Amino acid sequence: MIGGQPQPGAAASYPVHNPARPAEVVGHAPAADRDQLDAAVQAARRAAPGWRTLGVAERVAAISAAAATAAEQLAGSDGARLYTREHGKVLAEARGEIGTGPAIAAMLGSMAAAALAPERIESQSDYPRLQREPYGVAALVLPFNWPIAVMMTKLSSALAAGNTAVVKVPPTCPLAALQFGAAFAMALPPGVVNVLAAPGIELAQALVTHPGIDVISLTGGVATGRAVMAAAAARLTPVLLELGGNDAAIIAPDISITDALVEQLVAATYTTCGQVCMAIKRMYAPADRVDELADAVLARCQREVIGDGLAEEVTLGPMHTAAGRDRVQALVADAEAHGATVRTAGAIREADADADGYFVLPAVVTGMAPDTRLATEEQFGPVLPIFGYQGIDDAVSAANTTDFGLTASIWTGDDALADRVAGQLIAGTVSVNCHGMAAQDPRLPFGGVGQSGLGRELGVDGVRAFTQPRAFVRHSPPQ
Repeated sequence: MIGGQPQPGAAASYPVHNPARPAEVVGHAPAADRDQLDAAVQAARRAAPGWRTLGVAERVAAISAAAATAAEQLAGSDGARLYTREHGKVLAEARGEIGTGPAIAAMLGSMAAAALAPERIESQSDYPRLQREPYGVAALVLPFNWPIAVMMTKLSSALAAGNTAVVKVPPTCPLAALQFGAAFAMALPPGVVNVLAAPGIELAQALVTHPGIDVISLTGGVATGRAVMAAAAARLTPVLLELGGNDAAIIAPDISITDALVEQLVAATYTTCGQVCMAIKRMYAPADRVDELADAVLARCQREVIGDGLAEEVTLGPMHTAAGRDRVQALVADAEAHGATVRTAGAIREADADADGYFVLPAVVTGMAPDTRLATEEQFGPVLPIFGYQGIDDAVSAANTTDFGLTASIWTGDDALADRVAGQLIAGTVSVNCHGMAAQDPRLPFGGVGQSGLGRELGVDGVRAFTQPRAFVRHSPPQ
C-alpha cells in the first residue's frame, strides 16, 4: 500500500508457509523492491505537511476510525484464520489480537492531547514555552509474534504525534498484517500510512538507512536492534527499540501454590508458545518448594493440546519458525547436558503428529546452574527454568543478574515485602502478583533497560517518543 493505492503489480512475490505443516503454502506476499520503498517514503513525505497541520483531535478521530475499519474488514474476510495459518498461534488469540486494534487506538488517542500540549515554564524570560513537534516520516518495523497489535501501538502514537509512516511487516507472516495495514491506510489521507512486505532483511535495512526517514521504531531481537542502531548512526537517525527480555518471576515464601496461581504463571509463560517478549523466562522459588512448583506447573501443562491452531481443541500452536524451534531445543539440550532435569507435558494432537510442524512441548527445567545458556539467554519458547533460593535477597540478586531488563515480577501476599522487592528489581515494568500481558497497563509506558531496548511505547511517554521538543523564548525589546 503506497500513497493510498494498493500495488497489485509487485515485481516479485514469495511464498508464506504454515508452521503447523510447513509444506503448505498459505499464500504469496508481494516482495517490495527498492523503487517501491523510495515511492513509499516519498508518499509519506508528501503527506506529512497536511497531516501535521491537522489538530490533534482531528488526527486522533481519523486514527480511531481507521482502526475500526481495518479490524472490521479483517474480521469480515476471516483474516484471523489466515493469520493463524501463517503464524501458528491459536485462532482465539488471532481473533483477539485483531480486535485489539481499535482499543489501542482509542486508548492512546485519549492521551494524545495531554501528551502533546504545549508547556509554559516559569523562568526569567517573558515567554518560555515548550512544544512537541513530530519528527516527520517514521519507519516502523514489526515483529512476527504480535504484528497487528504492535502495528497499532506504533501507528497510533506516531500518527497522533503528527508523523506519517512507512510500515515494514514481518517477512514470515506478512499476509494478515498487510491486509490490516492496507485497510487502515486506505481510511486515511493518501500517503499518511504506507505498508511494505519483503522476504529476508534487505528491505528493512534499506528502510532504516533511507535518507527520507526521520525516526525509526523497531520491535525485535537484540541482534536486530544493534544492527538497526548501527545503521541509523550514519545519519544520526533517532531510534526507538523494544527488544527482548530474560524476565524473572520471584515466588515469595509466604504465597501458596494454588491452582489460581499456577494458572496465571502458565499463562504468563507459555502464551503464544512462549514467543512473547514479556513472558516469564526465569522463575525463582524457595529451594524447598521448587519440586512442588515444578510439579504443579507440569500438571497444568498436561492439559495442553499442541497442534494446528485452527483446531478447536488445540491450546498451544507451533513455534513460528524452524530456526526458533531448533534454538529452543538446543538450549534445552545444553541444559540437560550440564546436569539439569528436563520434564515435558502435554501432547501433540494426533492429526498433526506427522505434519512436520514446528511443535515444542511445554517444558519445565530444574537443577540448572545459573550460568547455563538457558538461564542467561532469552529462550523465546515454551520452556520454564525454575531456580531455588535460600533468602529473598538472593532471589532478587539472581533476578537482576542479566543484561536484560524488560519486565519482572514478585508474587506475595505481604505488601511490605512486595514494595521492597519491586523497588529492587531492575526492569522497565515491575509487577506484583501478575506478569506478562496480564500485567500490562496501556496507560503506562512500556520498554526496557540494558539490552532490552531504548525508549518507550504506550502511555503518554509512548506518544511523546515520536516527537522532539522545540523551545520558544521571548524577551522584551532592549531599551
